[in-house]
Amino acid sequence: MTSTSSTASSSRTGTGGRGKRAPLSAAQREAADAARAAKIAALHDQIGEQVEALTADPQWRAMLDAAAKFHTYSLNNQLLIELQAARLGFSPTRVAGFGTWKALGRSVVKGSTGLAVLAPCTYTPKSTDPGQAAPAAATATGTSTGTAGEPAGGDADQRAGARVLRGFRVAHVFDISQTDGDPLPEIRPELVTGDAPAALWDALADQVAAHGYTLTREDCGQANGLTDPAAHTVRVRPDVADAQAVKTLAHELAHIECGHTADGFDYRGCRGRAEAEAESVAYIVTAWAGLDAGAYTVPYVAAWSAGDVDVVRAAATTVTAAARRILDHLDGAEATETPPGDGETSPPAGPVAQPGGARVLATA
Repeated sequence: MTSTSSTASSSRTGTGGRGKRAPLSAAQREAADAARAAKIAALHDQIGEQVEALTADPQWRAMLDAAAKFHTYSLNNQLLIELQAARLGFSPTRVAGFGTWKALGRSVVKGSTGLAVLAPCTYTPKSTDPGQAAPAAATATGTSTGTAGEPAGGDADQRAGARVLRGFRVAHVFDISQTDGDPLPEIRPELVTGDAPAALWDALADQVAAHGYTLTREDCGQANGLTDPAAHTVRVRPDVADAQAVKTLAHELAHIECGHTADGFDYRGCRGRAEAEAESVAYIVTAWAGLDAGAYTVPYVAAWSAGDVDVVRAAATTVTAAARRILDHLDGAEATETPPGDGETSPPAGPVAQPGGARVLATA
């Protein structure tokens, strides 16, 4: 990392003049903590305001309209898609059926191999007397959690006239790389350019190591960074500017601090929330060090929150608590997090693999 500005920013990176500071009195520490909390909250509010402004843009609305046409696949179908795409030699990104691609102005390339998924077959049952047992087929398929598009509960949970699951059929979908036609409307995050203080990278790297993770600069495929809870590794791609590398490292550290690698956290099911939280923390941390990542953060958070500003605001407690812990270490201060039970996110219990396969948290 480039170190041209490390001296000027030493007070914000946990290095330099830490040993020369005079001890703070209890009143001074309380005032400093209050000022820090206010600044962190203000930075998080900025993200929400900018996301709200972006989502008012007609181009953004067009992107959301296009995204709404894509089906949300179950975990089982996601795994099926990923396995089949790997055999065909590509990584799936946008996946949809033949008709959806046609509606979006694109056509499937002749000869493309479809990716098989399980599609639910449903029917509307005839009216039954109160208390009559639900159809056996429907009751047998209902589960408490729901898999591969199954309803979350049995037939008794269904509204009158609601459709009931009969079974599954094989359907085929195609990745955008298997199609030709009109480009999809999108607004992409802009990579952060320029230098960053080496001390900031080192301080964040120390925190990653303190959580038991090994940090490397390696290829991350289509992502800028990867966190693998099972392997206890964090990767940052090596071919980006120092400022982007620091922001990505802060993002990966935020996944750990926000509890996204903890036992029981459903990253696949909560990925939108997790990515919005981690990127919000990265924005606060880099802004604290004098770096402006807004051109990357705002579109990124807006995309993962589906343009819902309430999602961003609802993450405030988790985001500000995680940012505060990271900044405590950057400033060389004693930990000032509030004890568990006050609503703040507790430190993660430790990285584990989730049911259904290993998780890797990827930063696009």
